[in-house]
Amino acid sequence: MPASTLRPAPATTARHPAGGGWVEVHPDFADRLAGATAADLLDLPGEVVSGHADRHVVRVELPGWDQALYLKRQHRVTWRERLRQWRAGFGWRSRCGREAALLIQLAATGLPAPRWIAHGEDGHGRAFLLVEELTGCVELRRLCGDPRLSPQDRIRLAEQLGRAVAAVHAAGFDTPDLTAKHLFVNPAAGAVTLIDWQSATRSRAGHYKPFFRELSGLHASLADHLASPRERFRFLRAYVRAADMRQNPVALYADLIDTRAADARGRRSVRDQRQPVVTGTAQRLVWLAGEAVCAVPDVAADWPTPAVCAPFYSSAAGTCSFTLPDGRPAELVTGTTVAPLGRLAAWLRGRPWRSAGATLGRVLFHLDRYGIPAPQLFAFGQRETGAASAEWFALYEPPAGRPLADWRSANLPKDRREDVFDQCRRLLTELHDAGCRPTGPVFWVDDDDRVSVGGVRNIRIVRNIGARDRYRDAALLFGGRC
Repeated sequence: MPASTLRPAPATTARHPAGGGWVEVHPDFADRLAGATAADLLDLPGEVVSGHADRHVVRVELPGWDQALYLKRQHRVTWRERLRQWRAGFGWRSRCGREAALLIQLAATGLPAPRWIAHGEDGHGRAFLLVEELTGCVELRRLCGDPRLSPQDRIRLAEQLGRAVAAVHAAGFDTPDLTAKHLFVNPAAGAVTLIDWQSATRSRAGHYKPFFRELSGLHASLADHLASPRERFRFLRAYVRAADMRQNPVALYADLIDTRAADARGRRSVRDQRQPVVTGTAQRLVWLAGEAVCAVPDVAADWPTPAVCAPFYSSAAGTCSFTLPDGRPAELVTGTTVAPLGRLAAWLRGRPWRSAGATLGRVLFHLDRYGIPAPQLFAFGQRETGAASAEWFALYEPPAGRPLADWRSANLPKDRREDVFDQCRRLLTELHDAGCRPTGPVFWVDDDDRVSVGGVRNIRIVRNIGARDRYRDAALLFGGRC
């Protein structure tokens, strides 16, 4: 994508005192978005392509626009987040506001960057940033995994990346989110664009020492099979030459980056990026009523209107069978949670609070991302009903088979039992590698002796799993508690 020509000239700003919100619009789009409020832009329809508990990214297609747009939407802007932006020198603003300011600075230097369209807040704790799609660009992981790339093309790509990252650092921008999934390449134009600037800052130009942490993150997040040691070395050599850092040999810098990358590979976000890139249907969600109803696209298309209705809300808590409009069976879990201490702790820490339904939806998405056999997620949601209470639900595919405890009680041949337990051991290892631990029975066995993770409500996602944790979980498996 060619560099944006935006300069830090005054943008068109629309403020709406009645709602307490405001919108700042890029001058090039002032006519198209005339009269649009923050609530209008926050509620643009589309599919959620990535996200966290407190924010997500929606791909939006609007009539009259030549390309798709990406809406970065924050559900809650906490005091802790605003304090963080203020301490970083960006004022008392949201993460989206900080990224918009950085995109303006990047464009002013002529560096390739996503062009922002609008950003603002609605006065009710929500913020957004709307940017253009990068046309003609391919994510680095997908490009590196393309078997059609010749060895010469791969070397040229590595050197091109090295020079591009050096140019960003030479302009004084740090890149804490410099990882493989955030780098996009336009093969035709030869441009390299880094996305997700919400955590970056700008310091004096030419100060390279702190950037080895960022280079280590990129090295760690690109799976070993996607780039050879030679290609990684050529990237670093191109970076060192462009940055004029030849006072030390490249091998010295390589050793430093390797050491730091070894630590970075233990982070869950890096482990996720090192998973094989899925080439089929990507994980998508559609928000039908904010956090109250989030469904996969094919289920969202047939969701009832209004979206917040029984049996998902205002019904007795529990688990029951459910049939989707297309005839597929499902399992519906509903509940009400009263958690004054949990809600207070989340507020004090400046972090979002998750109900059991939202947590279960996250677990199912996480298992799917790692290719672990488990029920498919159909929908989930939560809505606050008071200062300490909330209703929630989760809708997903019924587990296949029966719990391992029921299966193991049957009088079965020894070879069948050994095969099933071998599958359980392998699946437990996959769970640990995905950053998950069982808290109760999780393994289900179907009629063909295939093992899957059926007890998804007994899965917990954790940051780190040590050797002792793996040993304890294996002991629980053989003790019949997994």
